[in-house]
Amino acid sequence: MAGANDNNTGQVLTTTCTLFPNLNDQTVMTYKTIGPSKLISDELLSIISVVVKSALYQIFSAFGMTTNFLNLVVFRKMGFRDTVNVSLFALSVSDFCSLASLFWMGICYNPIFADSEISIDSRGIQYITGGWPKFYFTRVSGLITAYVTFERCLCTTMPLKVKSIVTTKRVLVVVICLYLTVAMSIAPIYVSTHIVWKWYPNKNRTQLGLVFSANRETINSITFILNGVLCNGSFFFVVLCTVVLVTNLKKSMQWKKTFTRQKDKKGGKENKASKMVTLVAVVFISCLFPGSVFSLAMYAVPEMNAGESQQNLFFALASLIHITEAFNASINTFVYLQMSSKYMQTFRQLF
Repeated sequence: MAGANDNNTGQVLTTTCTLFPNLNDQTVMTYKTIGPSKLISDELLSIISVVVKSALYQIFSAFGMTTNFLNLVVFRKMGFRDTVNVSLFALSVSDFCSLASLFWMGICYNPIFADSEISIDSRGIQYITGGWPKFYFTRVSGLITAYVTFERCLCTTMPLKVKSIVTTKRVLVVVICLYLTVAMSIAPIYVSTHIVWKWYPNKNRTQLGLVFSANRETINSITFILNGVLCNGSFFFVVLCTVVLVTNLKKSMQWKKTFTRQKDKKGGKENKASKMVTLVAVVFISCLFPGSVFSLAMYAVPEMNAGESQQNLFFALASLIHITEAFNASINTFVYLQMSSKYMQTFRQLF
């Protein structure tokens, strides 16, 4: 856990339970002598850390930042008269920032950088400069995905009223509120954490590192509850809305086959948009499902947590979950190219 060397194991456990935005296995493992029944050895964990955190983090994040930058350019060119474009533009912003944070985390964990003669404890500093920002933008992306699927549910359940209910300005207000809501939920972390010059005896030098306030454990507990509700709540809401969307799309297709042979261009456009959002939601569910299961497993198996007997397994799985989240944030461009003819046309015009 980043910066954990100033606190006891219980505090480390509380912080890492906030869905591991701030992992630093090298620091946490100095806390506690772990028993012989480790499922993942220290040597294997070191290899996983180098391969995943120092290599895959940067590969996936660099690729994802590129695809999301393309999304931003294309949606800006398409304009924001369509409310879906506003939401998907905001989603691309949060995905881009999440991946940029992961890229920085990869740099901080890279031994070439972390063990060099730099004046910062990069593995500790990433706690609030990389880990929590990534956590923030990933949760914003989850809430925006939940909102987009909800909006498409409205389009399929009350198509005649949705245009008067969902406007560009209202969508913009909703998006801003989502960003602010998640920001307020993690703000306490920055109140209890500070960057100062510290003496590191094991390095025999002074570096910029983290210190924590005395009430850190209480603050982390509150933050965990807030973010646990937002994280799992948005996930299950996306699942619910996706089920409704798929059901309504099937009914719509069946109705058209039964009662009309004429092409409904407007209805066809709405169905295409709904299918695209459904696919985005399915990718989201598939990629974030392991993280949701893992967060529940941390309760069911207390030993699988930082500072406990299976902390190596915890760190290994958590780093892999970062990769699945990065994949989710990177792949939407290909969904848009496949499902949206207007996006494809604009993309070809620009590139």
